[in-house]
Amino acid sequence: MKTQYLAIYDKALVSRGSLEEIIQKVKAIDINIEPMVFEEDSCRRIDFSWHGDAQAVLANAAPDNTQSNKRGRPKLGVKAKEVTLLPRHWEWLSSQKGGASSALRRLVDEAQKNASTEDVICTQQQQLDKFMMAFLGDEPGFEEASRALYRNSKVSFEVAIESWSADVRDFVIGKFMRISDLHSGAISS
Repeated sequence: MKTQYLAIYDKALVSRGSLEEIIQKVKAIDINIEPMVFEEDSCRRIDFSWHGDAQAVLANAAPDNTQSNKRGRPKLGVKAKEVTLLPRHWEWLSSQKGGASSALRRLVDEAQKNASTEDVICTQQQQLDKFMMAFLGDEPGFEEASRALYRNSKVSFEVAIESWSADVRDFVIGKFMRISDLHSGAISS
């Protein structure tokens, strides 16, 4: 399935769809606006430059737009970061098949695959809260909505967000309802 995105400008949803679709639509609306872009599923913000025409912006925003002069395997999406462990942990990791990096990747993959419902709920709550904070943090009702999100209080959440734009309100309530369904066991993680 193709990744879907949201473009938010002036606290309103201006476009929704693939990266190419939202860039084309935003440039058709006004070539000078620079909306925030978020992945729809994870609510993760995607940063790129909006300077230029739609083709230039799309080339700049492409997910595979990596620099090849970095260490490691940038074409595979591998990133080098620091990990701090005790000597016994390094000893165990170095004795694993494929070495430390491979063992860590396997452990992370297994943890993600076997995440508990509580872990999934916590992750989705944090993603939605971070999404709301990015551009609605100073809006009336944000703090109440954030508290209601973590309490799983639908009524309080809806009351808190009632002054927000309808399209953003519909998106966040949809996310809230998915989290609420996980709480109640109506859907599984």
